[in-house]
Amino acid sequence: MAIRRAEACAEVLEACFTDDTESVTPFPVVHREMAWRVPRFADDGDDPVVASRWTSPPVEGLRAVTPPGTHVVAIFLRATRGILHVDGKPWHAGAIPVGTTVVTSPRQEVAAEFFEPVDTLHLHMESAFVEGAELAREIAALPLQAGIYRDEAIDKLARALLAAHDIGCMSRCAESLGKPIVVRLRHLGAEHARTHPGQPRGVLPNWRLVRVTDYVNANLGERITLADIARVAGLSPMHFAARFRAATGHKPHEYLQLCRVERAKRLLAEGNRSLIDIAMEVGFRTQAHFTTVFKRFAGSTPHSWRTSLHE
Repeated sequence: MAIRRAEACAEVLEACFTDDTESVTPFPVVHREMAWRVPRFADDGDDPVVASRWTSPPVEGLRAVTPPGTHVVAIFLRATRGILHVDGKPWHAGAIPVGTTVVTSPRQEVAAEFFEPVDTLHLHMESAFVEGAELAREIAALPLQAGIYRDEAIDKLARALLAAHDIGCMSRCAESLGKPIVVRLRHLGAEHARTHPGQPRGVLPNWRLVRVTDYVNANLGERITLADIARVAGLSPMHFAARFRAATGHKPHEYLQLCRVERAKRLLAEGNRSLIDIAMEVGFRTQAHFTTVFKRFAGSTPHSWRTSLHE
């Protein structure tokens, strides 16, 4: 499945360069943002999809309103930690893995703070474009749902768009790659509606999220089970696992691993402690398991990650 998705990404990217239309002067496909979620639009202003990239060191107090008639799809290109609120309601608190996708609907108010550097690709999609994307018959009637998603195919498509920008693809690539992203998001929304009927995405009371994150951070070095976390949240394990995944985009065990990796990063940056000492302090029982999990979420081994800090 992953191979087929990667091949589909490559085919879409290739289509950007094999279009038979009249040659046009290349225009940047990904704009640098003037401010968070505020891209520099092209002069003609008629692109149905505008891609922009926002990078920043840790920052707080971010606020924006999704423009009328527009959906914004935010794809995180690197792991970070932060808090997200939409329309005054908590959507996420804690680790944000690479590939996390946050979708907001027209006129929704978004507030955020990030505790670590952040790198995000924003796709500003006109509602007419979102509604016109070709869909499988069984999900054609479902809208693009606001919420938090994690999907390998969307991450690959986002990186294909960045690659198109790097090699000088024209602006229509954002539209070409935006179509399969919309289709995939609508499929994920339909899948969620089917498995969690009546449960909105991204809804978990803030006090429960805070209790969970506080408990996890205070006990990273100990063995933590799903039952332990659910008890802190005041929910049954099955109910908590479903609500937590809907709110954050990842499973409780995955979130626990992410927190351990983030704590390990801080310890790696503070000095030259041995890797096995750090592994034990953040809750791993072997250095090999620590290395495997760290590489999965950070993209490199703990040793390589620490070495890169001094390059």
